[in-house]
Amino acid sequence: MKQPGEPEVRHYALAQGMRMVQSDYLPLQALTESSITCHDQPQLVLTFGILGASRFRESQGREIGFNAGHLTVTSFQTSSGERLYRAGERVQQLRLVLNASTTRHYFGEQQAERLLQPRLQRHLFCRFGQATNAQLIQIHNDPLQLEIQALTLLALHRHQLQPDILKHSVHPQQVEKLERAREWMLDHLAEAYSLNTLALAVGLSDYQLKTGFQRHFHSTPGEMLLQMRMAHAHRLLEQGYQVAQAAWQVGYQHPRNFSVAYQRYFGRPASSVTGRKMKD
Repeated sequence: MKQPGEPEVRHYALAQGMRMVQSDYLPLQALTESSITCHDQPQLVLTFGILGASRFRESQGREIGFNAGHLTVTSFQTSSGERLYRAGERVQQLRLVLNASTTRHYFGEQQAERLLQPRLQRHLFCRFGQATNAQLIQIHNDPLQLEIQALTLLALHRHQLQPDILKHSVHPQQVEKLERAREWMLDHLAEAYSLNTLALAVGLSDYQLKTGFQRHFHSTPGEMLLQMRMAHAHRLLEQGYQVAQAAWQVGYQHPRNFSVAYQRYFGRPASSVTGRKMKD
């Protein structure tokens, strides 16, 4: 019998060497799970965040986040680190795991060579839309329906993992400016500014900024800014800031607008986050 706080993880073996993993965590206390994985060949993993947020911290210290409403695509052959979950926060995720043969079958040899990396690498982090969400809320026990669901999810996002390499190449000098743009955004979370302001700050045109973000970060500037603001706001709330205070710190003048955005992003109200009380 499942005990309170005990994680529930279901594994399904599908055709073509693909697996589906459904996980549901609600730890009563902050949870850290050690993870050491070693496969004969690299694997490609698509993680769909349904509820909550978790992180994977590599042994070297690098972290990869998994958030509700977002698709995170990684590949690895061996990895070592920790899975981190917050106390009292329910985390539901669905993962599609493709072995090397399956990845070549669906993406081709050239793309598979790019995607399949021996060390842990993140290829994509992006919000998914209503079509993906409609698939994720379905619960199937029938093997055929599970196959259909997995292939549908893969088809919805295959184009994001099969870019035209030449078309999507980014010049090293432009990469430097894009990285500066990301740092500039982090330094100005509490401010309202336009895309043009950001582009001018780093010496790019609006078009170069938008296409550069898609090619280099696999995200739009707006999506990345939302991610940064929500992550910072969550840290503030955990530290004991009130909702209105956190909202102001990340650029929301109206707490209600922030609360709606937070609920949509994390799948839980901002007022539900508890942290230590701030000291006067």
